[in-house]
Formats: sequence, structure tokens, C-alpha cells
Amino acid sequence: MMLALISSLHLQTSAAQVPAADLESLEERAFKQAAAFVNPSIVRIETVGGQDRVGKIITGTGPTSGVIVSRDGLIISSAFNFIGKPSSILVTLPDGRRFPAQVVASDHLKMLTLLKIDAQNLPVPLALPENELQVGMWSIALGRTFDLEQPSISVGIVSALGRIWGKAIQTDAKVSPINYGGPLVDINGRLMGILVPLSPGETGETAGVEWYDSGIGFAIPMQDVLKIIPRLNTGKDLHPGLLGITLSGKGDLSDDMKLDRVRYGSPAQQAGIKAGDTITKLDGQPVTMHSQIKQVLMSKYADEAVSLTVTREGSKEPLAVQVTLVEKLVPFESGFLGILPQREAKAEAGVGVRYVFSKSAAAEAGLKPNDRILEFNQQKVTGSDSLALMVNHLRPGESAELLLSRDQKPLNMKVTLQSIPNTVERELPTQAIPSRTAQENAQQKIKVGHFKDQLPGDQQKFWAYVPENYDPNYQYGLMVWIHPPGNTMESTIFKEWKTICEQRGILIVGPAAQDVIRWNQDESEFVKEVVETIKSRYAIDAKRIFLASHADGSEFAFHLAFKYRELFRGVAVSDSSIKDRPPETDPDYPLSLYFVLNAKNPLSQLLQPQIEAIRIMNYPTVFELIKNDNQAGAYLEKPQLEEIGRWADSLDRI
Repeated sequence: MMLALISSLHLQTSAAQVPAADLESLEERAFKQAAAFVNPSIVRIETVGGQDRVGKIITGTGPTSGVIVSRDGLIISSAFNFIGKPSSILVTLPDGRRFPAQVVASDHLKMLTLLKIDAQNLPVPLALPENELQVGMWSIALGRTFDLEQPSISVGIVSALGRIWGKAIQTDAKVSPINYGGPLVDINGRLMGILVPLSPGETGETAGVEWYDSGIGFAIPMQDVLKIIPRLNTGKDLHPGLLGITLSGKGDLSDDMKLDRVRYGSPAQQAGIKAGDTITKLDGQPVTMHSQIKQVLMSKYADEAVSLTVTREGSKEPLAVQVTLVEKLVPFESGFLGILPQREAKAEAGVGVRYVFSKSAAAEAGLKPNDRILEFNQQKVTGSDSLALMVNHLRPGESAELLLSRDQKPLNMKVTLQSIPNTVERELPTQAIPSRTAQENAQQKIKVGHFKDQLPGDQQKFWAYVPENYDPNYQYGLMVWIHPPGNTMESTIFKEWKTICEQRGILIVGPAAQDVIRWNQDESEFVKEVVETIKSRYAIDAKRIFLASHADGSEFAFHLAFKYRELFRGVAVSDSSIKDRPPETDPDYPLSLYFVLNAKNPLSQLLQPQIEAIRIMNYPTVFELIKNDNQAGAYLEKPQLEEIGRWADSLDRI
């Protein structure tokens, strides 16, 4: 009957024979009938207990939605509804019956969770055939929250197919946490897919949540859901498959298909793929853009196979291999040569050695300060960035050949790289910093000293310290001070850090929270803009920009560091732990961590195992447990501050 109604509706609309009021009434009736058709299969899900939040997302205990997918009690829902790992899950059927539910397994690629309740003869909805799914057709997003009799209804159209790298239907119907896990149906009440939060640029449990009710919603096609339910019903979670490659070009539209890195221990490396190879085919299809690579790999599960064809310089025949994707890769770890490069105003051939780290690969090989590294593995070194990139592509234990200039004489040397140390050099001499008078800076309208400022058109303030003898011909480090809630600590930080900044060539900027008693996560963009403003006004070394904080301000500092990986190279915190697991280490954006904690602080028992876990992820992490008479929570004394200064002065190490 419904199909006849809709067919009649289309015919009458095209003939323009139905008044607008009657047309709207027929549309409304059709939407209600579609919702009524699938209504018996939509369940309400409530969670009890578990974590209060995951990352920056507050986990809700309010009702969410799910869809019955088998007569004997299997229910599919969004994995987002269970990120807090609840201790209990309750499912309420449309007829009012309530059942405890167990998590069977989760799909971490499509972000779905399969539940089981002890019930029989449940109504299973009719799925829309895949070949009938089209852009422009009606889409109705449904959920079951407070009203058991009627589901929540939001109407839109299918605005795109194959979104989120081939995984999802896109709809402009409103989709939010109340209907995550609910159905997206067509005008006949047939199931198109299951509503989930997704993001094209992010992955993880909370990716895409920020888009709710935005007019951009996603659903996993029901035909794809039906394919994975038997696998989930075995009780084993499904995970995205990883190949272990990084392409040279940047951006999804790049056509540079050369491999920049092949991860150690990855399926690609074990198959014989090497950095410098060029991908020509993936899963038997030619690929010429990064987006095509993502379209294939980001729809694959761990333990699934993928075929790969590459060309290699010097080889006449392409190399074709088949690899099995894995759930986890060995954490990236860069090799460490063990030098600090000279910070040179004028471009010269090679890289001058400013300092050699004790017991490092460079020290064991015999490098000395004032040596110049001209070549690394027969490749010319054009500056510190190029040398760092070459070293970064090798792992600890791998060897390299150096061509040096010592006392204007060539010298060949072989080194075996080591791991980046988790310590700070006790004797790190300062480098001579050129200086100018305050009057010279004033003439060029360069603001120096301790001052307050604000961004153009913004009332939110920040303070800064620029040494009086600042010289724009030298690149300075930048400490971004994130104050703890309730106290900017401006006078303390300026007083305690002034001398260190002058000796180590560091500027300070201290953004102030709009409400000094707490940082709002939305203020991260303000902090970034402040840092970018300082970078535009002063000569800043991008490799020595770091965040510093104390006590509860550290949480926001870590949030900034992990959100803006391309901006910050270090985080130094005192009297604090780290609440969220760091993301995987990124070879393009290395990040060093420094923790200092008073032994009297009860956090010491919590922090030490956290440090070990972070080090296993191959983040270079310094941990200092100090014993003094200060009360827990007091700011640091001079020896600890000087050590942080030395740590910050060596963030450009190679």
C-alpha cells in the first residue's frame, strides 16, 4: 500500500495536480508510515557506570538507540554509545520489555557494536537492496530515546554515497547522539544503514561527534552491516587493517606516489617493499593519487589481504606482492646521531656540530664540536633540516657513513645510530647569541622586555617576554606557558625564567584563559593564533617551540600538543600526570616530553607506570622525581628550571 501511495504521490506531483497543502500532508503521512514500518525493530539503549569521559568527550548515560538484526536477540548500535565501557547495558523494546545486554564485539573500522539480549521472535527490519540506494532519495533518521511509542524522526535526503573513504552514506537529516545506532530508512521504511559518527580526517572512538545536528550525518550501509555481523557474532573485535607505508607527497590530491617511509616490522616491509619505491597498483587497480590509496586501505580490516605493485629505481620489472594487513604496527622510532647543530645565520655547506651528546653514536664514533658534516650515506647535507630528515629515516642500530670536514680536512667516519635518550645533558654549554641594544629594537619598532598584548580584534589577552638584547638575526626558542586554573603565575614565570631565557635564547608567551579559573577546550585556537602571531613578529626556530605548564594546567597543554602536532616539539610539565593516552608517534612531527614531580606528590605512584607506557610508544620522555622540603604543588626551584632550560635548548638535536 505504501509503495502505491508514493508512486501516486510522484505522478501527481509531476502533473502539478495536487495543492501544496495536500502535498505536504501526503509527505508527512508517508514519513510517519515509513517510521511506523521500522518502529518495532528500534530499541532504546541505556548504559550504567563506566568512565565519565573519554578524551575530551563527556560520556553520556542518557538513552541512545539500536536496531534489532536477528530474531534471537542480536542488536546493532553505534560503538560511540559504549566508549565509556559501561558496567551495565539495558535494552528496552518498543513493547516496554527490558533486558540486560552483553557486548558481543565491536567493529573499530565502521564504529559499530553488536549486542545480545536473551529474547526470541523479535522483529527484524527489511533492508534496502544495495542497487536501489541513490543520491537524492528521501532519508529518514530515527532513534528511540524517551518515548517508547514513537521514535524520534528527522527527514532529509541522501546527499552522497561512498563517503568517509567508501564506508558511509551521507545524509542531511539531523544526526546526533540520541539516534547514533538508530536506523536510516527510505520512504518505504526499508533500512538503508546504521547511524554513526564518522570523520573524513580523523579516526578513533569520538571522531565525527562534533558534527552532530550539522546537516552532515553518516550511516554505514545496511548491506555492509549484514556482511560483518557473522564475524562480530564470533565474539572477536574487528580492527582497521594497517599496511605500514607513508607517501612522500602531502595531501589527498597529491600525485607523488613514491614511498617516503616503510615502517619497521610492517606488512609492507616484510613483503620487501622499500622507501623510494613508487606505488602503481593497489588491489589490482591503478592508483595515481593519495586519495585512491586511502579509498582502498581505509576500508580494509586487519587480517585481510591486499595486493600491491611498485616500481623500483634501477629495476626493470615491477614488484608485485600480496600482504596481510595487521591491527597494530611497531611504534615508529627514529635513529639518534647525538649532536646539536650550530645555529648559523649564514647558509654554509653541511652542518656544523655545536655539541656532541655524551655516550651517543656521535661520541663513540669520535665526532667533535666544530666538525662539519658534509655528507650522510653519500648524500649531500644542505642544512640541519636535511640531516635530521636523513637520520630520521633510519632506526636505532642501523649504520651510516659520514663525510666530515675537520680543521678544513676531509674525514670519513662510520656511526651506528642509537635511541633518543630519556635524559638531559648535565653539562650543555650555551651558544653565543648575537645581541642588539634596546634602542636599536625600538627604532625598528620591535617590542622587547616584559609586556602584555592581545590579538587584533580580540579582547582575550596574553603576556610575553622578549630579552632586551633580542637580535632578529638569531632564531630563538619559544616557551608557551599554559597557566594552571585560577592563577596565571605571570610574575613567577617571568622572574624565574628571565635569566634562563637570556642564556638559552628563549622567548616566552603566556596566553590567558578567558575565565582565569579554567581553560575551555575551545580556547585552543586562540592559543595557536597567539603562537602564530609571535612567530610572525620574531625570529623563532620551529624545532624549539614547546609548551610548559604546572599542576592542572598540564591537561590543556597536552591537549594542545596532540591537537597541533605540526606546531609544538615538546611539553614540559611539573606536578602533573598525563590523563589521556598520547596518539601514535609521528615521524614528521617529533614530540619530546618532560615530567618533573615532587616525591611527596601522591601522583608519583600513578605517573611512573604512565611514563613507562609512553616510552614504549617511543616518545622521548624525561622523568625527574625530586626530593625537597617544598610542599607538593609548589613551583619548581632553580636546579629543575635550569634542567628544563637545557632540555629545551636541545630540542633541535639530531
